[in-house]
Amino acid sequence: MHEKLLWFNPNLQYVFNSNIVEYDMNAMSVSISEKYGLLDKEIINQLKLLPKEDRTVKMGLLQRADPEFSKKLLECELDTRNKFLELNHLDETNVLSLHNDACIFISRKKIVSNIEGVKFKHSNTWSSYINLKGVELFYADGAIEYKNIPKEMLMKHTLGFNKFFCKVFEKMEDNDPSILSYLSKFQTKYLQDKLPQYYYFPFGKLGDYKTYNLEITSYIANMVLKEMKGW
Repeated sequence: MHEKLLWFNPNLQYVFNSNIVEYDMNAMSVSISEKYGLLDKEIINQLKLLPKEDRTVKMGLLQRADPEFSKKLLECELDTRNKFLELNHLDETNVLSLHNDACIFISRKKIVSNIEGVKFKHSNTWSSYINLKGVELFYADGAIEYKNIPKEMLMKHTLGFNKFFCKVFEKMEDNDPSILSYLSKFQTKYLQDKLPQYYYFPFGKLGDYKTYNLEITSYIANMVLKEMKGW
């Protein structure tokens, strides 16, 4: 967990009706370079004046030109992220995933966001979560935010699986037992090719849509059955 830029918690594959938050480092590359003295002060001041996109490009060029700087930047980034986790008592029991400089976790406590001068900012809050083989779904107020899926692929599912997932989240948050009937009817129609064509695009990866998409609906059904035992 602590040494990986991208990490998914195998023990928290889904969460409903909780307080899920995302914190990430503010201007990570510049903040880390300044704190650990990885770049000259003049270069850091120049970077601070650049718009975010230009700063990202410039940092990429600096890292490409100096592999040792790139290595130290990564080490210091992980060190700072680990301090954030430790100070806020975040571990495998409450962290859902880690994405480079971003931490996504369950918490209702006040968060220590200033780590020795490097600031973590609160960027998102959600109420429910599902991890589908590395594709993450974050739900709040009737809408889903996705991570780790290509945008062009996600656009194909705006009217299809996105609608299906929204209904699942809505019913799970309401502890609505009719979700079993909904899932059964959905899967039957899917198998009989009675759903609109946009439901048949493969979700999350290329391949045989029917096989892979059915794996998703089966996973959702098993998840629902497990959760309903606690209702």
